[in-house]
Amino acid sequence: MKTFALAGNPNCGKTTLFNALTGSTAHVGNWPGVTVDKREGIYKGGAEHVSIVDLPGIYSLSPYTPEEVISRNYILDGKPDGIINIIDATNLERNLYLTTQILETDVPVIVALNMMDEVEKSGDKIDVKTLEVELGVPVVAISALKGTGIKELMKRAAALTEREGKSVLSGAFDGKITEAKEFFAGAGISSPLFHAVKLLENDELELEHKGAKEAQARITAGEDMEAAIADERYKYISSHFSSSKQKGKREAVTKSDKIDKVLTHRVWAIPIFIVILFAIFHVTFSEDFLYIGAWASLGGGLPAVDKLGLSEGMETFVGIFYDGAVFSPGVILANAFNTLFEFIQGAVGEAISTEWLSGLVADGVLGGLFAVLGFLPQILMLFMWFSILEDSGYMARIAFVLDRIFRRFGLSGRSFMPMIMGFGCSVPAMVNTRTLADEKERIATVRVIPFFSCGAKLPILTAIAGGIVQFFGIGNADLITYGMYLLGICTAIICVLLMRNTSLKGETPPFIMDFPHTICRASKISCFTCGIRRSTS
Repeated sequence: MKTFALAGNPNCGKTTLFNALTGSTAHVGNWPGVTVDKREGIYKGGAEHVSIVDLPGIYSLSPYTPEEVISRNYILDGKPDGIINIIDATNLERNLYLTTQILETDVPVIVALNMMDEVEKSGDKIDVKTLEVELGVPVVAISALKGTGIKELMKRAAALTEREGKSVLSGAFDGKITEAKEFFAGAGISSPLFHAVKLLENDELELEHKGAKEAQARITAGEDMEAAIADERYKYISSHFSSSKQKGKREAVTKSDKIDKVLTHRVWAIPIFIVILFAIFHVTFSEDFLYIGAWASLGGGLPAVDKLGLSEGMETFVGIFYDGAVFSPGVILANAFNTLFEFIQGAVGEAISTEWLSGLVADGVLGGLFAVLGFLPQILMLFMWFSILEDSGYMARIAFVLDRIFRRFGLSGRSFMPMIMGFGCSVPAMVNTRTLADEKERIATVRVIPFFSCGAKLPILTAIAGGIVQFFGIGNADLITYGMYLLGICTAIICVLLMRNTSLKGETPPFIMDFPHTICRASKISCFTCGIRRSTS
């Protein structure tokens, strides 16, 4: 059975293609020795079964993140029968940077030019044949979301034959590459061209080979060639592939651009985020939705449920939505579940005639279970709002904005994602830190995630807030609860600052964030401007 690996940039449609190829046959595990997910599945659309391996989304094959190391090791040592390099056709030049590195390996390659439907919609045109001639490998136009071109892709992938690595670097590097290539070929290492180029880039993984440090020092004469090689790749991409893409007519500044200028503004981005965060917590946890009760109190206030003169059943029903103030959707949902749980608990207790058994089952087992499930609706609603923000592309933008602040405390903007997940549940938030490139940054982030109050702490926080309002007769329980959340964030920042300046000293890794749009297309959510931003502050 043949094996093909899917490789490409984050948000290039790789996962969408993987799902289209494998359907329900996919299964998830971990790569050996690391906690980054691996996905494997079977493509059954051809005459023979084909195994599909979904590599982590990466920008290059240089060892800056665990994902890049995994993809690199699998391509070089996993012995796949071919690499399906997925390219986002709407960001052709950026995606081709990874392609130029993959082409330097000896592994058969086929390029899947994805999102061609979006290219056509925007009025752009890509000459697939010209691109195929320039790259020297098969190129197939597809739309993973709509399922077009996939059968042709797999048909041409099955026909791939052995090939030798090809470099796009200019003749100025030929002598050094040849010498480095001879070193790796003499050591019996496969894909010697790829290793040779990486050695010139002072790649730390290449320097682990026996005699590599001496060879690298002799060939480069101490010259730092990493930036020069990267610049040469981009020059090649610009000069050779610009002719294959023709731009159509489009707005100079789109509506998405205008929204993006506001949401990533240097001054207003943070206040906007605070307001959005408060709105989410208000809709999820507030017992005075839109402060209707507070406004009504100016004119004497609204009556409590027990003052309305309703029947017992009707009073219970109305109490789900209102009790002197209108509840937020999150509280209404929680009240509805708790009312149902109380009914079930009472019915079970009455059905069991033995007093001790009734107490054990109804008050003990069901009471404990329902106490935990009682706040689950609000946690799920909180996750729903965060999922909407993530799918819309806003989370990526606020992570980019916060990177400037986080960098002052020794963290990158990438740490924001697991931290904000801590409001839902600390455990998955800590698991999500696996995406952080630096180990010290991961440790610092994991340690402060508990300061981000999760849903399990909510009953305690609301009880304290209510007690403060009741005892002192001042303030608003909603604002006090929100203040506790902000206090947790401030405490986390102080702790990070202490750790990164004492026990966890180290350089803050560079931050690259891809503004997503593939997820938005799949989930039919209108998102903001797509692109890539690098924070160097």
